[in-house]
Amino acid sequence: MTETITFRPKLRSAVKSVIFHFCLLGTLLYCWNSMDSVWRMIFLIIAIIPTLFIIGYLKPIIFVQNVIIGKDKTITIRHWFGKGHTEKIGKALYEVVKINEDDIRSYRFHIQGRRFQVSPCVYEREDDLSEILKPFARRKNISIKPAIVGRK
Repeated sequence: MTETITFRPKLRSAVKSVIFHFCLLGTLLYCWNSMDSVWRMIFLIIAIIPTLFIIGYLKPIIFVQNVIIGKDKTITIRHWFGKGHTEKIGKALYEVVKINEDDIRSYRFHIQGRRFQVSPCVYEREDDLSEILKPFARRKNISIKPAIVGRK
């Protein structure tokens, strides 16, 4: 590798999902406010579901985890705010999660006392990121775990 490459997450689908669930939550709360019966409690209970989805989808939008691969085979994981965490890829990679024998779902790193998970499918140029990280996953001291739910 001859240059440093920054991989940014794909945020379009997360933003769309947050907007959809906010609209759904608003509709449910409007129905809750306008009803005067047992239905009022049902709408309030159902409103918990989109709230959980909003919280789940806001995390990648708020933290924006960028992955920077250096030309000296280092990985830096940096959030939108805060300092980055840097380590050699070979030293930091401790586990891979596989969908099947050939498809790796995510890579897990231990960098400066913190654990990070990098799933190439959530980043722009996911194929390039996978191509860079795959050779490091073939080492003998890397733990391999099967993915419970995979997407491709």
